[in-house]
Amino acid sequence: MKKSFLFAALALTMSVGAFAQTVDEIVQKNIAALGGKEKLNSLKSFKMDANISVQGMDLPSTIVQLNNVGMRSDFTVQGMKGTQVIAKSEGWSFMPFMGQDKPVASPADEVKQSQSSLDLAGPLVDYAKKGSKVEISGKEQVDGKEAVKLKVIFADGSNMDYYVDPITGFTVKTVIRRKMNGQQAEISTVMSDYKKTDEGYAFPYTMNQNVTGGPGLMVIKVTKIEINQPVDESIFEMP
Repeated sequence: MKKSFLFAALALTMSVGAFAQTVDEIVQKNIAALGGKEKLNSLKSFKMDANISVQGMDLPSTIVQLNNVGMRSDFTVQGMKGTQVIAKSEGWSFMPFMGQDKPVASPADEVKQSQSSLDLAGPLVDYAKKGSKVEISGKEQVDGKEAVKLKVIFADGSNMDYYVDPITGFTVKTVIRRKMNGQQAEISTVMSDYKKTDEGYAFPYTMNQNVTGGPGLMVIKVTKIEINQPVDESIFEMP
């Protein structure tokens, strides 16, 4: 009986201790878990091959990103290839499966709201130098485990929620709010199955994503990640 009480008290103490951490302690633990500040700041490019399962369909996709320059997503839907791009000065998309016969420019406000996603190091690395603020806004259950909920407020006034496992330091969920197709949308992504690359970076290989007004749950399974490979900037230009 005494042993049971001791183990219960110990577990409670560990839990309370985890959530007594300060903002900077949580931020530093997250950065360390993902590879460390120096390594994250050395990210120049990123390429991810994945399969997206949605509404009973499997959509092969590739994302290529050049740090603070541009991000391009290519995917295949019903045998037709689509593309979506966000860059520093413009954004565009080409969705032939939605009836488009040529690339369409993205609204300027959508491009502006998406700029923070071009930072490969992530929103928590050197957040103060970037003009952002981070605050703890509680804790929530993510996949059955309690996570610390951080609110990241960017220099332009936009914000996102960042959920961190206080034990492992991994990012387990993000909630991003931005304009999509002319309407304010919320993009919620739950992350799991972290694996380390040969270079020492940790990335989630499974992501469950929901978008307001979107097609429903999208299950993203990563098949390959390449780091710091040469990227031709012309791939972000609208043809």
